[in-house]
Order: sequence, then C-alpha cells, then structure tokens
Amino acid sequence: MMKTIIPAVMLVVMPCAALASAPADLFRGGKIDEAVTAYRATIGQASAVREKAMLHKELGDLYAEKDQYTEAADEYVAALALDHGFPTTERIRMAVAVSWANRLDDAIFALRAVVADEPDNTTARTHLARTLSWRGDQPDAIAEADRVLAARPGDRDALLVKANALRWQGNSSQALPLYQLILAGSDDFDTRLGLAFAQLQTGNKQEAAANAAILKPRFPYQERDLKRLREEIENTTANTVEASYTRYGDSDDNKADRFGVAYTHRRGDGSLSGSYRHFTVNDTIGDTYADILDAGGYLRLAGRYGVGAGIGVARLDSGSSDMNLTWRLNADADVARGGVSLSLRKDVLTDTASLVENRIRYLSAGISASQRITQRFTLFGGYSWRDYSDDNSAHDLLIAPSYTLYAGDPTVRTGYRFRYLNFDRQSFGGYFDPNDFISHQLFVSVDWQLDRIFLYAEPYGGFQSFDRYGDHTDDIFGGFSGTLGYRFTKRLTGEVNGELGNYALGATSGFEYYSVGTRFAYSF
Repeated sequence: MMKTIIPAVMLVVMPCAALASAPADLFRGGKIDEAVTAYRATIGQASAVREKAMLHKELGDLYAEKDQYTEAADEYVAALALDHGFPTTERIRMAVAVSWANRLDDAIFALRAVVADEPDNTTARTHLARTLSWRGDQPDAIAEADRVLAARPGDRDALLVKANALRWQGNSSQALPLYQLILAGSDDFDTRLGLAFAQLQTGNKQEAAANAAILKPRFPYQERDLKRLREEIENTTANTVEASYTRYGDSDDNKADRFGVAYTHRRGDGSLSGSYRHFTVNDTIGDTYADILDAGGYLRLAGRYGVGAGIGVARLDSGSSDMNLTWRLNADADVARGGVSLSLRKDVLTDTASLVENRIRYLSAGISASQRITQRFTLFGGYSWRDYSDDNSAHDLLIAPSYTLYAGDPTVRTGYRFRYLNFDRQSFGGYFDPNDFISHQLFVSVDWQLDRIFLYAEPYGGFQSFDRYGDHTDDIFGGFSGTLGYRFTKRLTGEVNGELGNYALGATSGFEYYSVGTRFAYSF
C-alpha cells in the first residue's frame, strides 16, 4: 500500500517544487519581474489551496530576503488566508514581517490566531503586544505583555514592550523603573533610548541628555530614533519666544482683545520665564484696559518633584491707573500612578470692563490630583478656595473621571465632569457668583498629531443648576473648544484656537460666550 501512496504523493509534490524552483532562481538572479510573472502564472495554474499558499509564502520569503517587506507582506497575508496549517514558527515569522510592512491589522489578526491555538506561546504573545503598541492600542498591549510576564517575570522583550507602551500612553513615570530593571541586566540601544525619552517626558532633562550622548546606533532605524530624541531634547531645552492674540465676546455685550508676548529660558531641569499681557476691554458703558507684567521660574527636583514661583505687577485703568502686585507659588509631585499639585496665587480679574473698573482681586489656594486607575481609566479631582477683594469667597470642587477609547493617533477620550461652586454672597462685582452651582458634563476629546499638523477638539454638554440674586436656574448647556496647529519649521509653530458655549463657568462673567485666537512660538 505504502509503495502505491509514495509515488502518488511525489507525482504531486515534485512538479510543484520544480515549478517553484525556476522562478526562485530567476528572483535570486535579479530578474524579479520575470520571476514574479512566473510565480503568478504558477499560482494561477495551481488547483490545490495548500499549493497556492505555499507558493505565496515562497514568493514572500524571496521578497523578505531582499528586505522588500511591503511586497512580502502581500504574499504572506495571502498565504495565511489560504492555509492556517503552516508550522507555528513560520506563522510567527510571517506575521512579524507583515508588521514590519506596517500592515498592523493583518499582523495582529495572524498573531491572535497563533495565541488562540497556543496560549502559552510567549514569542507570539510578545510580538502581538509589540504590534498592538505600534498600532496605538496601549492598554491591550500592556495586558498582553503582562500575560507574558506572569509566566516569565524577567522576560526582557515583554518588559521593553510594556515600558514603551506605558511611555507612549503618557505614563512615563511608570515606565522608568521598567527601563532601569532591563538595563540592570544588560545594556542595549532600544532600552536606553526609551529610558532617555521617559526621563525627558518626566522633566529630568539632564539625565535624558546624558543617556542620549552615550547611545551608539547600529541600524538605520536606530539612527532615526536617536535623531528624534536629540530633536526633542533640543526642543524641550530650547529658549522660546511666543506671541498670542485672543478676541472674546459674550451675550452681555462684553468684548475684549487680549495681546501677549512671553519668553522662556530653559537650562538643565529648570526654566525662567517672563510675559507681558495687554487687555483692551469694553462693554455698553465704555472702554478700559489692563496691563500685566510678570516673571517666574520652575525647577524639577529628582525627576519626581517640581516647585515654581512668580511675581508680577498689574496696572488697571480704572480711573486712577491702580498698580497691583500679583504672585504665585506652586509645587507638584509624581505620586503612585499619577500626580498631585498645590498652588497659592494672588491675581486680578481682567475679563470684562466691569471687573477692571471694580478692581476685583483675589487670593486662591488649591490642590489637585490625578491617578490612572487602569490603563484606560483615569480619575482627576481638584479643590480650590478663593477670597475676593469685595468681601466675597468661594469653594470650588471638580471631579472628572475619563476613559480612553483609543490610545493611538488620534487619541480619543470620553469622560464626565462634576462641578460644585458656592459663593458666600452675590457681591455685584461683575463676576459670576452663584450659590450652590452644580453641573454634570459629558465630553469627548480628540488629540491628533499628523506629521506637521496637530489638532485638539472637545465637544461637551450637560446640565447645570444654581441660585443667584434670589432666582433658581436649571439649564441645559453645550459647547466646543479646539486647537488647530501647524509646525512651519522645526523651530516655528503656529496655531488657531477657539471656544464657544453657554456653560455658566466657561467664562468669568457667566454668560454665553465665544473666544477665538492665534498663537505663534519660536524656539532657539
């Protein structure tokens, strides 16, 4: 019986091998177009699905030998779609090549099929995590890396994938210890590069620059990544000059034109800054203006803590050109999976002509904190107390959970904001001073970086209620804020921004309002 079967099998396999070997020889001999034409003809003539799949795979292998991964991916995807019976190592190898061609969805599909068949295959699961992170699905990438680390706690590849995903997710403080753990075993370019990026993003610019200085790229992609790191270090340590203009208006006929220029000098892990702002404001009564000149600094300590301070003077044209001292103190720290910040501030209100005329000043003390509860769920909370110069004060509470729907490019988040604000009294000072203000707000935000273009958009809406001057108000509100920017050169950036809505706390005066503006920044 076997003597009958073996010749029959050979009659099928040997012609296929012969047909494939000739195009392969043409391909390796540099006659690629002729080889591909021959392969296509052979594939078209093949009757068995398995035979077609093998021919697609062989052509893909030939493309991969020449680092033509875009073409190789086409053949590998076709092969895997026809036949799932390839050896596991070959399925993984093809999926990896497909991912290198930036066919991320196809690669993820192929790798998920492997881990479905072999849940303990850490090689496939690690590259699945890596490919998910490349696609921007950082929470899913971290979950897959954690499954590998549960079985193999010291797996360098899984640790690096998780660290990179945390950093790309914006959680560099959690990524730092993972990079350091990997480097404690042995050094490598990709890990130290990630460490430098994480240090830069957490404010430790000096150590980031020190790590960048010792990186030695071996491959073209490493040269590109190192160039990008050096550019980011240069951008975050460069001095910056910026100019801005904003036009504001509301339903109570308040209008304001706001001009500003600012300079920031960065050195090491600290910065010094100064700014000048001019406000021309008017209402139905008339025009007035305000000028504010201030300077300050900020210093990052031990990569986890920050302190800042500033002082300024505000000139209010309220008939007597009053001069008012302004100042601020602030501190922040990375805590657990988030951070906490404290602030103390003395300032003036310049949003409307009435506020300038009434010379309204305030002292504010506040605390805020954010924590990443899961990879997608974040909770933010803040409280502030303000004391106003017209014998009034207020308590302000904000609680804002948010959920990341998509952590890639664009990054899409949705969330809820609860706000409670209560003033001691209505002072007729020209600002919105309600009793028992409560609002429930839903929002969606989109943050998109596309080559030189960057976009942020946030529509929102909800319900608000409050008491003021003896009247109770229940109201539905909605609004939109957004920024559209363009990087003209590596050093010059411009943007337009806008906001409109009828949210009572969207503006100091508490009316339906709009705001449009532009900003230009130059670094050197």
